[in-house]
Amino acid sequence: MKRVKYILFSLACLILAGCADFLDTEQRGVTSIEDFYQTDQDAEQALYAVYDKMQRSGEGTPGRDLFQWKIVLSDDAVAGGGGRGDNYTAEELDEFVFGPENEIITFMFTKFYQMIYMANLLIEKVAPDSPVKKTVIAEAKTLRAFAYFELVTLWGTAPLVTKVLQPDEYAQPNGEIPAIWAQIEKDFQEAIPDLPLRSQQSVAQRANVSKGTAQAWLGKAYLFQEKFEQAAEAFEQVIQSNEYRLLDDFRNITRHVYEFSEESIFEVAYYEDLINPEYTTALAYGGPRESWFKAGTSGITETGWHYTAPENDLYQAFIDHGETVRMYGTVWSEKELAEVGGSYRKPDGSLPHGTEGYIRIKHGAYVDEFPNQIDALHWNGGMNYRITRYADVLLMAAEALNRKVAPDDAKALSYVNRVRERAEMPPLASAGVQLFEDIKQERRFELAFEFSRYQDLLRWGDAAEALKDRGKRVPNGDGTYLEFPNAGFKKGRHELLPFPYTEMNVNPNLKQNPGY
Repeated sequence: MKRVKYILFSLACLILAGCADFLDTEQRGVTSIEDFYQTDQDAEQALYAVYDKMQRSGEGTPGRDLFQWKIVLSDDAVAGGGGRGDNYTAEELDEFVFGPENEIITFMFTKFYQMIYMANLLIEKVAPDSPVKKTVIAEAKTLRAFAYFELVTLWGTAPLVTKVLQPDEYAQPNGEIPAIWAQIEKDFQEAIPDLPLRSQQSVAQRANVSKGTAQAWLGKAYLFQEKFEQAAEAFEQVIQSNEYRLLDDFRNITRHVYEFSEESIFEVAYYEDLINPEYTTALAYGGPRESWFKAGTSGITETGWHYTAPENDLYQAFIDHGETVRMYGTVWSEKELAEVGGSYRKPDGSLPHGTEGYIRIKHGAYVDEFPNQIDALHWNGGMNYRITRYADVLLMAAEALNRKVAPDDAKALSYVNRVRERAEMPPLASAGVQLFEDIKQERRFELAFEFSRYQDLLRWGDAAEALKDRGKRVPNGDGTYLEFPNAGFKKGRHELLPFPYTEMNVNPNLKQNPGY
């Protein structure tokens, strides 16, 4: 990561220390668990282990992460790939035919609990006896709350664990949803006073959560619970801090050179290293398929895999609403490619499987930004994931203001129109229910491919309608289609993901979600 390399060394030492009881002599070069967590440096190393679990792909599996695949569940992207079965675990998500054995769901669930375990370990062992340690504990609580936010919004009654468990405690029952939300709020509220403002962070700390991060995520937690008054207040603290601003050009928001910009509230950071690659998936998985794609003068790398490819409906929505600026910064069709001398067809006229000729621009792979790329390592470009931007906060604040008991639509409109102005769109003048619908549309155009769309659809109650036909008709690329009449979001089942089979198999106290 862009923080500290080899951050798990100390934790590995802790594992090795467990063998000490079997030796007659003291081990050398090993730190015992009793002696670790004592210094500021120890605390920081333990913290980066939590960040590491947020960032890392699956061991030996480039492309597995906590964020990329959520967009396949939405109406923004399709599974894609080189052909049917090339990306079968994502095809299950895309078509809503997944079950507890799905590898992506299992990976995501496991990684969130690994984050929680590392955070719990730190919070238990680190004493708040220095300014550095207080900040470290606050960051760990923020990251733990983030993990539980994802778990409760995707799985619902996930086990609530806030301490390091003993072996006889491993089989935890389902958590109570109100208790999970209460813990999320508590963690954020306790963390905020001890976190620095963005402007107080050093260059080395810019990938760490800040006070604004925790405030924004607390507001989001309130928003998802429909606590609109509290949400509006939390977002207002971020806005009035004057720590953030919108970038001038929407097309720059995910460009490599604008990482950690003034619009960024939190990014998951990756380090470009051809010797020790960190497996960011933005470049390879989201890039156009190399066998079909010709870049022309677009500057986009020709070595992608065409996974999480744009959905036709997303592009058409941009066109229908005159969203030229945000379209150019998000998704292109063959028309835009042709304008720069590019194409997305083989000589036989075929397109890649699963799409109708669209390529991702947002979180895209531009050759000039990653000069060290080679074909074998094109997925290691060091592209950061933008998890929360200031534009997102403005739109969430607008929604909270519009939906609270005593709405403030004038202020809500001012926030929405700031975002629209940057996109060179005329200001809105709507109010009430229509303004809420407009905000929904704004979120789709502004935040496509930024990992929030699926959870937005779920919380609004719009998922069943918006996703009912997902995966029923999959283009082969040659003008024919695969038909799957049983595909699509099913109300009463797909509001929650299944608990993984691997977890259900070892935990008799965990009840599976309905429909699985």
